[in-house]
This record gives sequence, structure tokens and C-alpha cells, in this order.
Amino acid sequence: MKLVDPSKRALSLHVSGPLINPCLMRYLGCSYGYLIFSDGEHCHLHDVYTGTKVKAPKLPSNGRSSIHYGIYCGLLVAPLTSPNSHLTLLSKTSIFQWQVGANSWTEQPLVGEPILQIVFFKGQMFAMDFLQRLHTICIVPQLSIQEVAVVWEEGMIVGLYSKPWLVVCGDMLLLVDLAVSRDLLFGFLGTFRVFRLDFSYEPAKWVKMEKLDNWALFLANDRTPTSSCMNPERWGGKSNYIYVPMASEDSDEPWTAIEVGQPVPKTTHHMLFSYSSTVHSSRGNSLWLLPSLVYGGQQ
Repeated sequence: MKLVDPSKRALSLHVSGPLINPCLMRYLGCSYGYLIFSDGEHCHLHDVYTGTKVKAPKLPSNGRSSIHYGIYCGLLVAPLTSPNSHLTLLSKTSIFQWQVGANSWTEQPLVGEPILQIVFFKGQMFAMDFLQRLHTICIVPQLSIQEVAVVWEEGMIVGLYSKPWLVVCGDMLLLVDLAVSRDLLFGFLGTFRVFRLDFSYEPAKWVKMEKLDNWALFLANDRTPTSSCMNPERWGGKSNYIYVPMASEDSDEPWTAIEVGQPVPKTTHHMLFSYSSTVHSSRGNSLWLLPSLVYGGQQ
């Protein structure tokens, strides 16, 4: 496994990945520096920086493994050292929670569409399902999920070619979509569109943003958490750009930077198209492991 720091582009770090059999393990995501895997009975967390490994208790079986549960995503609610740290697993029918240090899991059945993504915004856990509906998830006193009433801007259609991303950007909750149009000369052209959830409306409303001002966003095409960065010029980045962990055609860097509103390179938007079909994939592709280390923000 090779780690590359965008702030020190000439340096790279080779680390050993977890000793796993890809035929037996399913990649579920990464969170707070830990890669998360499942072997069908247990979840395994691996810190690629320190080599630390953590094994969660056996999942409730009822005669089924986690593969049969359809578990496809895992994330930590807080760092493992936090007293409020929980490991959250998403399946098509349930949310599973393990409080780090406890001996068992709790399960909350889901009604409706599976959850696509979870982010933490202003002390709340927001989730987006496969129909782009927004929900809040509470852990205490018990697991619960509630849909958030949201108005879509007139003519706003997202998710036609790839699943959109939720991104926390300072005091804003953003939705990023890859929009595709057809050009007679260049074929299909993709551009990123960014919408901000405006809570001044009742109910809240998605409003299109033309620019990100002094922010940059980090996206990926799997269960890697999204992230944002203020004033990325401090480490050599660019404001109003979206970073994707895929090599650029005209650069030796292992990522591509796309300005908001500008065409997405064909090789990149082909990879992003696969997001909708590989969201349940067990493979861990190139990803942003912990971009917050770059700019000293919170994890």
C-alpha cells in the first residue's frame, strides 16, 4: 500500500496492508485512519499508519453472516480513543452499532431505501438514502432514524449518472452531483454541480452554488468519507476545486483536481460513473484515507 501526502508531493510512504484474504474479506470503508473490513462474522479495523488492529465482537448471526445481511458500509462515529466511539455498519435492511469496548452489537431495522452515505454536521448525523432523501440518525438513548423535510430547487435533478455526495464544508452541508451533457464535438461532458442546504427556509432547501470560494472538496467513488479544506493554497492545493483520487492524464500526481463548473476529464468521469454500480463492491480502490491531516483540521 502506498500513501501519498498532497502537501509533500515528492514523498510517499509504503506501508503494509492488513493480512487478509480478499476472497474472505469485504472492504466496508475507512474512518479516522482505520480501514474497515468484514470476514462475515467479525469486523476488523486496521490503522495503516501504526499497524494497530482492532477486532469487533461477533455480529449477531441468526444463522446469517454479514455477507448475507448485505452489510456494505462501515464507519466510526468518533476516534477509537473517544468514550463516545461507535462503529456503525449499514446494510440494506438495518443499521448496526457497536460501542467500542462493549461485548455486543445493537441493531435498528431500516424502513425504506438503503442508506447511501452518512456525514456529521453540527453535532448531528445526517444520512442520504439511494433516492437522495435526507435523514438524521440518533444513537442515544437508542438508535433511531428520521427523514428531514427538504425542498429541491426548481429543475434540480441529481443522481442520474452517479450517486451524489454529501460533503460537510465548514458551516455548510453540501450536495455534489456529477451532471452529464452531450456535446456534438466532444461526446459526453461531465461537470460537478454543488448545492448548499439552506436552513433559513422552512423546510430547508437545496440551493445551487456557482463557486466554492476559498474551499476545496475531496470526493471518492466508494465508501471513503468526503472531506473539505479551507484555503488549500497553504499546502499547494487550489480553492474552488474538487479532488478525486485518480491519476490525472497530464500529471504524475495520483489524483485529479477539477475546477467547479469546468469539464471533468473523460477518464475521471468514467470512474465516477462506476460509483453507482460499485457502491456495494468489496474492493478498496484508491481513496482519501485521512485528508484532514493535510490542513490540520479535525478528523
